[in-house]
Amino acid sequence: MRNILLFDVDGVLIHPEGYKVALRRTIDYFATLMGLPSINFTDDEISIFEACGLTNEWDSAAFAVGLLLTQALIRQPNLQADTLDGTFANMRKSTNAYPRPDFVGHVRRVAARNLNGDAPTPHALAYLQESARTSIYPFLQMFLGDIYSLDTPTTRIQQVHTLGSEGFAKTYDISAPFESESALLVHDVPLLSEASKTSLFQWREHPSHDFVVFTARPSLPPADADSSPVGYAPEGDFAVELLGFHNVPLIGAGRMQWLASHYNRTPGEYIKPYPVQALAAIGAAISGQEAASLHAAALLFEQKRLTGPLFQLTQQPNRVTVFEDSTGGIRATRLAVELLREAGVEIEFQAIGVSPHADKQAALSQVANQVVDDVNAGLNAIINVVE
Repeated sequence: MRNILLFDVDGVLIHPEGYKVALRRTIDYFATLMGLPSINFTDDEISIFEACGLTNEWDSAAFAVGLLLTQALIRQPNLQADTLDGTFANMRKSTNAYPRPDFVGHVRRVAARNLNGDAPTPHALAYLQESARTSIYPFLQMFLGDIYSLDTPTTRIQQVHTLGSEGFAKTYDISAPFESESALLVHDVPLLSEASKTSLFQWREHPSHDFVVFTARPSLPPADADSSPVGYAPEGDFAVELLGFHNVPLIGAGRMQWLASHYNRTPGEYIKPYPVQALAAIGAAISGQEAASLHAAALLFEQKRLTGPLFQLTQQPNRVTVFEDSTGGIRATRLAVELLREAGVEIEFQAIGVSPHADKQAALSQVANQVVDDVNAGLNAIINVVE
């Protein structure tokens, strides 16, 4: 039997302190523009946002800032101007004090609307619109209409803090709006121990053992595609470099962005919680071919055709194990396995939920076969029982 391991990055292989730092700085940046004190978004709030499906910092920043703006304008509608900058200026001039929102209560109400585990942004936008006056809708659309666009204010500022001003300029070929260090390069820490890493690479020496990294982090285009890196933030690539995962395939959001451009799709239609990214990760794990696996994943999803590296799965029985700290990633991989079964592939599936946080463990226990505090415990258990 071929055994394939899929690893998420943040919260599984890496402690994403860099993203947390960047997220806090982004929310506080907009709080300052509104004349508010620092929000100091907490680790618990970040974990609960993730448990409620907002696992992407672009989602979290957009919703948190949208909530700050909505609640302020509900209390003082006269502060709204024709433009967002004008509204911020009016808020800074105001002497009114605004209570810190109950971020946890609001995001849990967003999660209650999203029972199918879909992409959370449309639900977050609809939730804020329900409590806002219609005149605020264009501002909310600016933040939550397309979190993958650099034109989205929170996404742009998040990227400056994440990549640093130099990395931002190099990635997007435009100047950063302010100087900043790269929170990712300064603050991220591996969670995978050296002992586990050694065991994992020894395990991969077996011809039927493969693994891959798949993440919603932005990334460069496929390593084996001739494509310009401009506009592609190398955050997933930073992660595999930090881990020392040389010659390990990476299926990050940039790879999905590249793929979507070939099939008239948006990246959000292919990235987890949808199955195309997981399909591509499975193909890349067994073949080492990123571009071909991406195309094979799209063709299976769009046309129900089993091609390229994914066709190799028909040669023997397969078992896919995903290590994830989000329910969306687990659901995405399960959907991918179901599509492969429908195409005639003999394949088993199991999910290892990874998180030390009670809220996330409770959510993961609904979809995972096993929930562990850290990836090392989960990995060693699986490697010990793999045939």
